[in-house]
Amino acid sequence: MLAAYWFPRRGTVFSLALSIGYLVMTLPFAGGDTGLVVSALSRAVVFVAIGAVVSLLSLRLREQEERYRGVFDNSEAGTFIVAAEEAGSRIEEANYVGATLLGSTTEGLIGEPVTGFLDDPGAWDEFRAGIHRNGVVYEYETTLRRADGAAVQVLASGGRLPDGRVVLTLVDITARTNAENALRQTNAKLNMLGRLTRNDLAAAVSGLLERIARGMRQFDDPAVRRHLESLEEDARLVQRRTEITRDYQDLGLQPPGWQPLQKVIREVTSCLLLPGISVRPWVERLEVFADPMLDRVFANLIENAARHGKTVSSVVITYRILDDGLSICVEDDGEGVPETEKERIFTYGVGIDGGLGLFLVREILSITGMTIRETGTPGKGARFVIHVPPGGYRII
Repeated sequence: MLAAYWFPRRGTVFSLALSIGYLVMTLPFAGGDTGLVVSALSRAVVFVAIGAVVSLLSLRLREQEERYRGVFDNSEAGTFIVAAEEAGSRIEEANYVGATLLGSTTEGLIGEPVTGFLDDPGAWDEFRAGIHRNGVVYEYETTLRRADGAAVQVLASGGRLPDGRVVLTLVDITARTNAENALRQTNAKLNMLGRLTRNDLAAAVSGLLERIARGMRQFDDPAVRRHLESLEEDARLVQRRTEITRDYQDLGLQPPGWQPLQKVIREVTSCLLLPGISVRPWVERLEVFADPMLDRVFANLIENAARHGKTVSSVVITYRILDDGLSICVEDDGEGVPETEKERIFTYGVGIDGGLGLFLVREILSITGMTIRETGTPGKGARFVIHVPPGGYRII
């Protein structure tokens, strides 16, 4: 048994050799007694069977140990085995990536308290409480303090082992966090620049409209007045575009999140003037992962129905789960959209208001991989279909 345990690949052969040796020493003394022969053969078979079973179990144990040792040592994440002691949780084992992450060596980390590397020592208590409550914790974001004092932003995951120890993995997200912060600051600066530019443009357009108004009061010549009216129409178009872009100045500035669609639509309709038009959303329990400006999407679609549908009396919003995601339908009973205009209405510069409304609707949805198209029947109503990719929706 000992030989089979220590040398599992040769354990069966060794036990077979022992059994043969046993039979060689036993059978000559059996004296032809059938009972003794059968007894000796039975013992030999048992010896071989025990050796084979122990060898197999030991071999599997070694293979599993080598497999998990390979995963532990070669993982791209910092991996640690942490033991709970009376003096606090201490590191029992660490791989090379983990040691490098903490600015130390694998040998130098053994016996070190985990809390000594945390920027907030109380974070470990919260992390351990989560493991005690759920058995595992995934993607717990915290800040480490390396041996040289440098701060490292990490995602920590961990699980409880049968003996009460904790296996802990750390993924360095410092570069990603810094990039996100830099992008956020850049977006904020671009947003401020856009706001200043828009304010200057709005002031210039207002001044232009005042000058056109003075000119129309001053000149009676029909040709001059037609020219001034044409200029006024162009200035009004620029003014409307400026007002629309003001509503979308925060596009992409905040990260996307899960939004309850029924609540979003209810809040939108409560702020719109829709005389004689009923809006009926049937999207209870549906949440979508979208930009915070999702409300502008439905506000624009509902306003478009009210302004351009002419005979619209109701707008119905439903959803349907598909094999490749989910579709959200916004339907009205108005005049609909001509076949030749179904794609053009989403193009920048097309439409009464310069086409910014539906153009920006498509841009907002595309941030999280959603698409929109018009599939209604002309003369029977418009039907806008928003496709949500798998993973972009959930039913709660």
